[in-house]
Amino acid sequence: MRASDEPTTRSWRTRAPGARARLSFVLEWANTRLHGASRASRLLDALVRQWQEIAAGAYPSTLPAAAARFLDGLDERAELLIVSGERLDGDREAELRALVEGVLDCAIHVAEGLEYYPLKSFGAARASGDLLLFVDSDVLPEEGWLAHLLGSFARPDIDVVTGQTYVAPTGVVGRAFALGWTYELRDRSGRLLRNPAKVYANNIAFRAEVFRRVDFRAVGRRSRGAVTLLRRDLDRLGVPIWENRMARVDHPPPTSVRHMVVRALAHGRDHYMRDSERRAMAGLARSVGVAAQRLARGLARTARYRREVGASWRQVPLIASVIAAYYVVFAVGGVLTHVSPAAMARRFRV
Repeated sequence: MRASDEPTTRSWRTRAPGARARLSFVLEWANTRLHGASRASRLLDALVRQWQEIAAGAYPSTLPAAAARFLDGLDERAELLIVSGERLDGDREAELRALVEGVLDCAIHVAEGLEYYPLKSFGAARASGDLLLFVDSDVLPEEGWLAHLLGSFARPDIDVVTGQTYVAPTGVVGRAFALGWTYELRDRSGRLLRNPAKVYANNIAFRAEVFRRVDFRAVGRRSRGAVTLLRRDLDRLGVPIWENRMARVDHPPPTSVRHMVVRALAHGRDHYMRDSERRAMAGLARSVGVAAQRLARGLARTARYRREVGASWRQVPLIASVIAAYYVVFAVGGVLTHVSPAAMARRFRV
């Protein structure tokens, strides 16, 4: 649905007196191809545990009183929609349902061939909740993430809120991606930011009537980029995005050299195709230029925040090498897209 269309569901703000607002989790299954189902199972364990804590009123001590009152008013029967672009075998479906049984109303929907953002929209179209929380199958929430994220809606001026995403600096690869990738370092400040510099779709919540006025737009032959378009649509509606840094999730780095190469090539391609899917010098200049800028930023952050991520001086050359390798391949992705946009569009669908 486009920004100009009317919402298809009754506004939460016009619900019958005394009605409890319901939450819908929308969990894409696409990222399990790269990070495996075991990490998704850990995520589901966290969702179940944290939702049970909310239902019992066992809130974090850091949760504001207004947020606690808001959570007290939620419907205890939240729903979980798992959306996949390929069929799951019977054992997997049974395992997933068993993980949330008795806590979340679980439905598994399959739309063969759909990728990351289309799966999110597919799930949202089938959700009945007044709040929609999109969460990726490869992130791991910290304790208190769910209460703080949902509790943000206690403020009537907040219609869209995301948690902070970071990469845990575990080992050389984890430290390299914590310092050199797209995410900021873990922030313990607890700030609530209005229109943060970057927004990600891996843990983001909406009032449903607002999301249904924008949705995740199609991004053509790219893999990523719909959040930027969604943000523009929200800007046109005058709706800011907020980031609650009391709600944090850990995003994994690439799990192998192959995964890193595929991710970097796709990254370069997507920047090349940001404005046009045709061969263009502007796309080439942008993809190579962004790679160079992010490499420089990653190296500068390594020098500045080495101690914060627990890296020794001996590890700095290794960390710098990983960052450099990623952005060299990123630039190669842009060059290969310039050579053959169609071939690059068919491959590296991550």
